[in-house]
Amino acid sequence: MADEASTRQGKTGPQGPRGEPGRPGPQGHPGRPGPEGPRRKPGPQGKAGPKGPRGEPGAQGPQGKAGPQGPRGEAGPPGQLPSIDQVMPWLHMIFDAWEEYRKTREREAAERAEREAAEQAEREAERAAAEAGAAAPQSEDSGDDDDDDDRKDKKKKKHKHKDKDKE
Repeated sequence: MADEASTRQGKTGPQGPRGEPGRPGPQGHPGRPGPEGPRRKPGPQGKAGPKGPRGEPGAQGPQGKAGPQGPRGEAGPPGQLPSIDQVMPWLHMIFDAWEEYRKTREREAAERAEREAAEQAEREAERAAAEAGAAAPQSEDSGDDDDDDDRKDKKKKKHKHKDKDKE
């Protein structure tokens, strides 16, 4: 061995590159960092680059709602009136319809008056018959009923059917 130590010649060369860190130790920690040191947080954001060219315009959008209606315009010039020959047939139709309407109303009024007169005559006949019946001699039983004619008869009470035990 002494021979090996004495056979050494000159200085040693530069150290070689370091290898990768070893396996994690018993507590799970990785090995020591390499020669460049630990990594830190990133630096500040860089400046923005130059702007690109402007893009082409997009498609046309939908049409908007209609606005409020504007003020009404002035009246136009008066038009030509129809000739009397064009108006006469219409006038005849209107007057004929009016005459027919008036005759119908007169006829209905006459029928109504006849009906009322017939009803009046019936009432008079009934009243005369009632007076004739009242003038006739009355029996002793109905002598005290004169005051009851004006009064309304009482309604009879309806007895409700109670449920009877069905045996």
